[in-house]
Amino acid sequence: MVFGLTWDPTFLKTRAGMTMTVESGVGLLGAVISIVLGNGFESFIYWSTFFISGFFLFTHVTNLTQVLESKVPAIAKIHLGYLAIWTVMLAIACIYRFVAWNFISIFSWVLLFAFLIDLFFKYRSSPSSTAAPGPATPAAAEAGGKF
Repeated sequence: MVFGLTWDPTFLKTRAGMTMTVESGVGLLGAVISIVLGNGFESFIYWSTFFISGFFLFTHVTNLTQVLESKVPAIAKIHLGYLAIWTVMLAIACIYRFVAWNFISIFSWVLLFAFLIDLFFKYRSSPSSTAAPGPATPAAAEAGGKF
């Protein structure tokens, strides 16, 4: 326990931990390589991915997520918005790299797939703004609320 932070490396073994690790790691590797092979837009995507996904990964591994959520209740929506915006930017970078292919496009594709996976699961787990009514009877709850 350093500076009151608890270290929980088991998060890295979860699906969310693996996708954040891939995002941050590929972002750093792509950022370093984009210094030579990339353009400014791609460099921005890679460096910001490294720092932002790395920040979210750090908060989960050090169990700061609960503290952060208590201070900023909308942090889950901010993270979801970050994933959506960066997915769109990565899609633009991938489309651009169809025209001007370069080694750096591999990093854009890997990040795009990682962001799509993370976005899919984050969106599915996010609470809906309009809550549906619950099942009327216990039997309907057992049947998945369909009856």
